[in-house]
Amino acid sequence: MAETWEDVTKDGTQPLKEWVVEYTVVVNEETNQHLNIMHGEDLADVQRRLLLELRKNYAENERIDVTVQRMEEIKATSESVTFEGCFTP
Repeated sequence: MAETWEDVTKDGTQPLKEWVVEYTVVVNEETNQHLNIMHGEDLADVQRRLLLELRKNYAENERIDVTVQRMEEIKATSESVTFEGCFTP
């Protein structure tokens, strides 16, 4: 498949893709649900970034249980024009 102009950065590397990551963390019998947008080259890269985020956010805890419900690449984006005027910051 031929690459488009948007598929290649100036230095020739592939740009980072957006991934939606939905996961649940159980700490001391308390459940926390998370939904994040992460950037990474591939699934393994996103998993490493998730691990770093968990280490940062739950550094003080000895044990956490993590269940990943969804980790998938975002392939399509919506047009912002659809939401124009509907929401105010």
